[in-house]
Amino acid sequence: MNVAVIGVGRVGLPLALVLSDSGYKVFGIGRTIDKINRLSEGKMPFIDEGAELLKKYVNKSFFPTVSYEPIREVKIIILTLGTPIDENMNPVLDQIDISLNEMIPFLRKGQLIILRSTVSPRTTIYVKEKIESLTKFKVGKNLFLAFCPERIAEGKSITETKSIPQIVGGVNDISTEKAKAFFESLKIKCLTTDSTTAELAKLFTNMYRYINFAISNEFLVVAESFNRNIHEIVNLINTDYKRGGLALPGLTAGPCLFKDGFFLINDNPYLDLITASWKINESLPLFLVKKIKERINLKNKKVLILGLAFKPEIDDIRESLSFKIRKALLREHAKVVLHDPFVKKYSQQEVLSSLDDALRGIDVLFVATRHKVYEQQASLILKKIHKKVYICDVWNTFGINKLVFTANQINLLKDKRNTK
Repeated sequence: MNVAVIGVGRVGLPLALVLSDSGYKVFGIGRTIDKINRLSEGKMPFIDEGAELLKKYVNKSFFPTVSYEPIREVKIIILTLGTPIDENMNPVLDQIDISLNEMIPFLRKGQLIILRSTVSPRTTIYVKEKIESLTKFKVGKNLFLAFCPERIAEGKSITETKSIPQIVGGVNDISTEKAKAFFESLKIKCLTTDSTTAELAKLFTNMYRYINFAISNEFLVVAESFNRNIHEIVNLINTDYKRGGLALPGLTAGPCLFKDGFFLINDNPYLDLITASWKINESLPLFLVKKIKERINLKNKKVLILGLAFKPEIDDIRESLSFKIRKALLREHAKVVLHDPFVKKYSQQEVLSSLDDALRGIDVLFVATRHKVYEQQASLILKKIHKKVYICDVWNTFGINKLVFTANQINLLKDKRNTK
């Protein structure tokens, strides 16, 4: 069976490779010829476990293209497109609209369209109505449509696709059954519902995590007001306690968690918990800079930000709060240095590849992303920096249960903790 995956980014490309590995012939339809050319050469554009599948299947069972014509010969069309928000925090469906307009001339009777992008509620119904307004198809009768959200962790998309139950929400029962049959052919367990319920399930999943992080970040601020450390408190709460489960605080962002709440509150002004969570999580970088400013004048100080990706072990910097820290530091006239083991480029500043070079002569160190390498090299980092360097460690990378400290305090703080 032939499949078209429209959108070969961080959601679509891993899915296309999983489908190729499962015996499908897959057309990966992208927007830019440069990206398609790189894919055709077997060059993976981002970090993902199992990325070797690209070289294995490209131009054999996976065919990158910018043309929509292959839709003529496929049975299933999967949309994995960007769904951003605008400057007023309203959903933007431009990519979906453009793709629908491009694919409509090639649609044929009996095809199944799967919308996989995270979208605002009733977007699948919007897609149904748009198709029916522009064609003679009756969606649910001679063309089928379902919302089947991705649920994987970025960086593990290929390895997780088959191991996580797939939510399947069709616009009617037959659309649901056809989408279910497709995912079951991949040996994926399916949970069936209607399209709007499936959309809400995806959004609620992300918002539940986002709100959990927000309350932890708020608790961090409260703990600091009493000169107490949140990591120690979280450990006390969670250790061997059935009703624990409090998350650790930290910089909470990324393209989904940042925007998805606005899909829910766009037409409902009373969802204060979601709005408050966004405010708490987005304000944490400025709170951290404030805590450093209480101890040192940042003007002309060399400040290193360790980690630019929005979460560990990936190279995706979209909506990362590391850059909010950077902007706040620049406003204080600090000299900012950037390092990330996975991120190679940032349009506004050089990203150093050498940790030794990044550490040289710094006055302040921010651990912004919880990359494993920083914890693994914590001792080496301390040897490279002056003992008076201030460290802001929201992730507890140095394991001393304190938010802000100087390098020469670490052994003292560890000894104090171990004698409790």
